[in-house]
Amino acid sequence: MEKRKSLEIAILGAVPGEVEPLYPLLSHPREIDLAGNAARTGIHLGKTMLIGVTGLGKVNAAITTATLLERFSAGAVWNIGSAGAYAGAHLQIGDVLITDQSIFGDEGVLMRNGVLSARSIGIPVLSGSAGEFHDRLPSDLHPMHKCIKMAAQPGPYRIIAGSSPGYAIPHTPAAPEATPPPDWREACFTLAYGPSLTVGMASGDPEVASQRYERYRACAENMEGSAVAHACFRFDTPVIECRGIANIAGNRDREQWNVDLALRNCHGIVLRLLQELRGRVPGHSPKPRKTPDKQGES
Repeated sequence: MEKRKSLEIAILGAVPGEVEPLYPLLSHPREIDLAGNAARTGIHLGKTMLIGVTGLGKVNAAITTATLLERFSAGAVWNIGSAGAYAGAHLQIGDVLITDQSIFGDEGVLMRNGVLSARSIGIPVLSGSAGEFHDRLPSDLHPMHKCIKMAAQPGPYRIIAGSSPGYAIPHTPAAPEATPPPDWREACFTLAYGPSLTVGMASGDPEVASQRYERYRACAENMEGSAVAHACFRFDTPVIECRGIANIAGNRDREQWNVDLALRNCHGIVLRLLQELRGRVPGHSPKPRKTPDKQGES
């Protein structure tokens, strides 16, 4: 078997628009093919990086991620893009969510009166050095996640103007008692950490979204996250997921979405992490501690 090439960070998005604004970051870029999807390798801040597209949905995401990890020994995979927030999670359009737990939204047993956990089947979705998992994969088992959270602590942020993509910095109001300006949501956003639900079919109306939120208590839903995480767990590779909130889940009126804002803020956090982690290689550390799927019964 051919020896895998070394790669420090791979940044993956489902569609070109989620990653193309980051291509200019790479010096000495080289285009490659990953199972039929476009990707580029290069150098940024002294790190060997890959930025590429997985394709929409779980199958595309898993195939592309597995292909990547067969060809490269990656220090970490960053899955970025947009997501729809559940109304009950109190995230707003433009906010950014870093996933601390990837939840499988389609695995289990479908009943007339609801869904039984995949744990009821009696077979884990994934078994490995980190334990057995049935319904969800924790992203915070690896020490890298602690570094990520230190580099970008939860709270309000804003994007430095004049650069594209822009860099996110913590936002400190001039006076706590001051009334925020009308355009506050456009200028500033909140970075949160929490669980994300991955589904094959996005919520088509508020009722479906509400049912999913009540069942899983996830902050947002997406269509690739758990698949990328699953592939990374299989290859013993650290993974993080960072997504901007483009819409409220269940609202299919695209006039009320803001994908551009979601991706601008997501990219701002990604740039912050790349800068703050400079000099620290988030590569293979000791294996994650063995922790069972405590919340498998969702």
